[in-house]
Amino acid sequence: MNEDKGMCKYEFSDDENRLLADLSRGLTHLGILILIAGLLFVTYLIVSIIDPPSLFEVSDTKHIILSVVDYSLWILISALIVYISIMIIRLAKPVSLIAKTAGMDIPYLMEFVKDLMLMSRITFFSLIIICALMVVSLVMMILVF
Repeated sequence: MNEDKGMCKYEFSDDENRLLADLSRGLTHLGILILIAGLLFVTYLIVSIIDPPSLFEVSDTKHIILSVVDYSLWILISALIVYISIMIIRLAKPVSLIAKTAGMDIPYLMEFVKDLMLMSRITFFSLIIICALMVVSLVMMILVF
């Protein structure tokens, strides 16, 4: 830290800069994947409103089984979204500590960046799973329902 006219300056280390760069890349990828998930959800809603004729006719029993599978996919999607939201809420703790404490801002900030980077990676892979489940559900809706 350098003193310059009463202002404290801090320059992040190479490791801290790498961590911040990784976080930036991860957040960009996460944002793109959230956009894809959102577009898939909009597509699913549009197709469900249009209700195209099914390409394959299935028996009532198979229709019930496929409906249960589809609802199960959406329950799993919902559980993953709830998990992601809990992780995001947990990110508030280190930010709160930055605001409430003195002299520990940088360590708490770096703790936040590490937690955010981990959360963004977990969220990224969770969203890949969500997108895959949405595609399966969308294909089932188009082909069967």
